[in-house]
Amino acid sequence: MTPSAARLTATTPSASIVTLAELKSHLRVDFDDDDDLMDDLVEVAQGFVEGPSGIGQALGPSTWRLSLDDFPADGVISIPLQPVTAVTGVTWLDRAGDVQTLNLTALRIDLDARPARITPAVGGDWPDVQPATGAVKITFTAGPASPDPLLKRAVLMLAAHWYANPSVQGDGSPEVPLGVREILSRRALSWIG
Repeated sequence: MTPSAARLTATTPSASIVTLAELKSHLRVDFDDDDDLMDDLVEVAQGFVEGPSGIGQALGPSTWRLSLDDFPADGVISIPLQPVTAVTGVTWLDRAGDVQTLNLTALRIDLDARPARITPAVGGDWPDVQPATGAVKITFTAGPASPDPLLKRAVLMLAAHWYANPSVQGDGSPEVPLGVREILSRRALSWIG
C-alpha cells in the first residue's frame, strides 16, 4: 500500500517542540505583544515539518490513524510515518458492514523497518473487507521521546523567519529559508522542496 493510497491523520498530535520562550530568545524579543502570533507561527511551522505532508516524521510522541479502503493485495501495510513506536489497533468493516478488531498477535509488526510494516502472521491472510472508503483503520503511536535537535532547530528557524518576514511566495506558499530546506532534506522521508 503506497502512502498516496492511504490517509493518515494525527488523533493526538505531538506537543509543541519549540516553546514561546525559545522563539522569543531566538528573536531577541522581550515584549509580550506578539505572543499569540508567535505561538501560532510555532504551531504552523511544526505542522509544516511534521507528518506525511511534511517530511514523514512525527516530531514527538503522538497517536495516528492510517485509513485504507482495503487490506493491500501484496499483504504488506507500510506506515508512511516514522518512527513508529507501537501499533495499538487494527479494525476493519466485515462483509456485513460490522466493525471487527484484529488480534494483534495474529500480525507480524516490524517497527524497525523504514517504513514500519504490518503483515498477517506466517500462514495467515487478511480478512475479507466490505468495499468502502476507509474500511480499514490502523491506530499507532509514533515519535521520539525527545525531539531531534536538528528538526527542533528547523521549526525554530522557520517560525522565526515567518515572524521576521511575514510574506509568501508568488504561488501562495510560505517562504522557506535555505537553511531550513537543508535540514529538512537531511531528515526527510518524503519531503520535496
